[in-house]
Amino acid sequence: MGKGNIIASLDLGTSKTCCMVGEITRSGDIDILGYGISEALGIKKGVVINIDLVVQSILKAVNIAEQMSNTKISHVAVGLSGGNISLLTNRGVVAIPRNESEITPQDVERVIQAAKIMAIPYDKEIIDVIPREFIVDGCDGIKDPVGMAGTRLEVSACIVLGLLTAVQNIVRCVQRAGLSVESMILRPLAAAEMLLTEDEMDMGVVLVDVGAGTTEIAVFQEGCITAYDMIPIGGDLITNDIAIGLRLPYSYAEEIKRKYACALPHMASDKPDIEIQSLGDSFSRKISQKDLTAVVEPRVQEILSYITRSIKDFELKAILPAGIVFTGGGLVHIQGAMEMSQQLLNLPVRLGTTDSYDRDQTFTIALGLLNYLIKHRAFDLSSATKERSAYGFLERVKRILREYF
Repeated sequence: MGKGNIIASLDLGTSKTCCMVGEITRSGDIDILGYGISEALGIKKGVVINIDLVVQSILKAVNIAEQMSNTKISHVAVGLSGGNISLLTNRGVVAIPRNESEITPQDVERVIQAAKIMAIPYDKEIIDVIPREFIVDGCDGIKDPVGMAGTRLEVSACIVLGLLTAVQNIVRCVQRAGLSVESMILRPLAAAEMLLTEDEMDMGVVLVDVGAGTTEIAVFQEGCITAYDMIPIGGDLITNDIAIGLRLPYSYAEEIKRKYACALPHMASDKPDIEIQSLGDSFSRKISQKDLTAVVEPRVQEILSYITRSIKDFELKAILPAGIVFTGGGLVHIQGAMEMSQQLLNLPVRLGTTDSYDRDQTFTIALGLLNYLIKHRAFDLSSATKERSAYGFLERVKRILREYF
């Protein structure tokens, strides 16, 4: 197939940068051609703190993906996260010409563009517009109005806003790596593509992604994201506690955590069968899993307490029958973490896994970005950023009105 069928994604995490390349098949599926992973540099808590280091990390991951796929990558869909993300709700309305009473995909695009017409803070930028429902001549609850007859089309949409400077810094990093940003997609939306079922998203579910340096919390109801928060703590804190408490090199502490860490004392073994050698010691010694749990348990409880507080702050009016789905490498490898979550959060809890990678969360976001891109084709951020810098709010309104009405 042609080059136009090649798509690529870029997941900029706290611990790793992952680039994935896929090809869209004639049936609309994705064939994964290759991927590249590099150590994340220059990003802290989802924010760029060193552009040159981020560019190096991107270049390394992209080069590996290009070599594996034998494909030149020119544009990517980038996963976006951060404490500067906010969600708003807005409506858009367009008229359907009487001589063309059948609603077309172009009409849907027009009404989505109309939903962007709103006053937003000067330091914010619209990242994405996600339709919640369409209303045709007063009939609501419609997911896909194309082909229906009507004279008035409305949309209730979720508007994803990001801090303008934070978004621009990510775009600059990608551009300095020789790539263009095809779209920017909120990371929980990508994860939901891989981990959540349609029933869960309709009933009400919380997706919690505990990464290395951050924890992202997203609520989905009636098939759409309704709330988002990012907590600037993650699994690295547990690793750091192990490193300090047992006087181990950080890399070795991470290895110990993934192999032996347990969050609940009654589930931990008291046999001294974990061999470690602390910094400054001449000889190795053995500790039990229960000794390790004494270090791990308080920090896991702290992370879960922040998650509980965040969910309460959402002030959700409806219950969440589908409970909480956990993903990310920060907690999923810790024995007993899901059981403790069930106890503290008082909601059904399950681990988000994929058929291909099970507990391995390395590719969840990168693969989810590709799936989201195909299904939703989020709008191009580079043009939106240029538009914001060139036009004020009123000018953008006039421009959209002239183009779509």
